Amino acid sequence: MSGADRRRALFVVNPALLGTGSDFGGRLIALAEQLGWDGMVLETSAGLNVEAIGAALSRREFQLVLAAGGDGTVAEVMAAAHQQDVPMGIVPRGTANIVARELGLPASWKKATRRALERFPSTRAVDLVRVNDGYSALASGIGFDATVMRNTPRALKYWLGRAAYLVAGAWWLPGAPLFDCTIRADGEAIEMTAVVVLVVNAGMLGAAPFRFAPNIAIDDGWLDIVIYRPRTMAQRAGVLWRIFRQRADGSNMVQRKARSVEIKAPDVQWYEVDGEVHRGNVLRAEIVPGGVRVVA
Repeated sequence: MSGADRRRALFVVNPALLGTGSDFGGRLIALAEQLGWDGMVLETSAGLNVEAIGAALSRREFQLVLAAGGDGTVAEVMAAAHQQDVPMGIVPRGTANIVARELGLPASWKKATRRALERFPSTRAVDLVRVNDGYSALASGIGFDATVMRNTPRALKYWLGRAAYLVAGAWWLPGAPLFDCTIRADGEAIEMTAVVVLVVNAGMLGAAPFRFAPNIAIDDGWLDIVIYRPRTMAQRAGVLWRIFRQRADGSNMVQRKARSVEIKAPDVQWYEVDGEVHRGNVLRAEIVPGGVRVVA
């Protein structure tokens, strides 16, 4: 294949992960060249990566952008790929790799890279969520989950990965406070008292086999609003059991589907978007059905 005919791919690499490092981009480029692709590497850093990825995609003609990192990198690339209307691939190198696992992608970086480059241009439409001023690939929430993500010890996350949030959450759940909120789903408003209200796009909760609630898919065109609202110790233990059994009860664990949702609390709370914690009292989300084309 001549140089003019070769396809071009942008590899977005998070170099700070244990599974990447400073030389990982070069290894990706070498493999891409073997498969008839020209490649360029963009390393992420703390800050506005979505804007940097979008700028790189707009400057050159790339047929594909690949996210080589964890779910944070994947979410950033999904947002940029949606904005620039470029298909993407995933090379999972994080701890949980939830998006890759939801899509049934290989865990090996070589197999995942080969799959993306060899199967292109065949893609699968995957949903994305607009949340406040940004995007979410996995889940966002207001209340207890954000508090857990903010306060889970770094050492526990190092040793257990995203499963650390499950361990910390189960430990702190007995003392988790409830808060009042108004939830407006597709224009219908309800008043709730809850421990946490979640807006979920991908169902895996930290680590398999745990999921936020049953029947959540990353490509079904719906948001899943999941509300945990147990008051007593027995009810809180019951919610943990229902998460394990994948059975909402409509009372302490409530689930419904919607295209758009606004969650508003009377007081400022911690809220999170794909694990990034913020301060505020309003969480607005809207589904972007099939907003990203992923080589899967």
